[in-house]
Amino acid sequence: MERIADKCVALLACLALVALTGEVDVVCVVALLVAVGASAGFELARGRRPVAAEAVCCAACVAAALVPGAWAALPLTCYDLPRIRARWVLALAPCCVVWTWLAGLAGGTAAVLLALVACSLALSLRCGRAVGLERQLHGLQDDLQDKVIDLREKNRELEDAREYESHAAALAERTRIAREIHDSVGHQLTRLVLEVEALKVVHRADPDVVAELGELSDGLGEALTSMRASVHALEDSAVDVGVELNRLAGQSGIARVDVACNFEAAPPAEVSRCLVSVTREALTNAARHARAAHATVRAAELPGIWQLRVENDGDVPADAAGLEGRGMGLRGMRERVEGLGGTLLVSSDGRRFSVFASIPRKGQA
Repeated sequence: MERIADKCVALLACLALVALTGEVDVVCVVALLVAVGASAGFELARGRRPVAAEAVCCAACVAAALVPGAWAALPLTCYDLPRIRARWVLALAPCCVVWTWLAGLAGGTAAVLLALVACSLALSLRCGRAVGLERQLHGLQDDLQDKVIDLREKNRELEDAREYESHAAALAERTRIAREIHDSVGHQLTRLVLEVEALKVVHRADPDVVAELGELSDGLGEALTSMRASVHALEDSAVDVGVELNRLAGQSGIARVDVACNFEAAPPAEVSRCLVSVTREALTNAARHARAAHATVRAAELPGIWQLRVENDGDVPADAAGLEGRGMGLRGMRERVEGLGGTLLVSSDGRRFSVFASIPRKGQA
């Protein structure tokens, strides 16, 4: 729009020059029409065919100078000269004015014409700088918008990481409490049960004492059983498959481990422990025996099964048969999975080693 406004000003300057000189004829009118057409052609062709557009602009300037009576169109034809890549063409504008003066144009009119041409060039340069600054501004706005989007994404990732860390810390605290209860209270109750049994042996000659000690032993046994059930329930609630898989990935010693855990509902405690155990053994083998640089862990919930796949790119044999007898923990993994009615498959294509486990969902298999 700024270009159009500037070209309208240049055209008005041409018309004002014609009005001041009073030299209106057919050649002058045609020259102005040709200048308008050449200017429009320059705008249309500049993006697709810049060489042709520049040639049209230069030809219009030369024609306005050479054709008698067409000099009034020079302010408009010279407007686009600063937009040509070759900067030397700017000298074409004063040369055209000088040529019209040498061809018989009055000195005063030539001076006014030169001033108008200079103003036209100044308008073009000013508009060019404004357009350039506007483009830079738009570029900065786009970059700023991209950075804002990136910052929002990073902030969302940080929020997710903070929630994950909080959840992991809570689960770790539950596990610590369960272990402390088991180690302290459990051992004390076990010791008391043994002491009562020893007292029963010492006082075996007194049936009343033995009976009372038996009741005490039964009570301690019930308390021990209840405590163990509570500890197991607390430990089971502290098992989160996603948290544990990410923790194992970070502690595996493998440079890059990608983890994806897609569970709509938490698996049962025994399934969670099995999946975590299989993942731990698979990643340990990948780091210790295969010296893998990249591994993937994918856990998913399907309509009838819980599924786990652990792959790595380490040094693996082309044939995975017979690996269970080499002390790589595969037998233990198989026993855990099959103990829950599942299936464990170990395969290798020479490039990637894969451990695949599927465990049926009870009541849905």
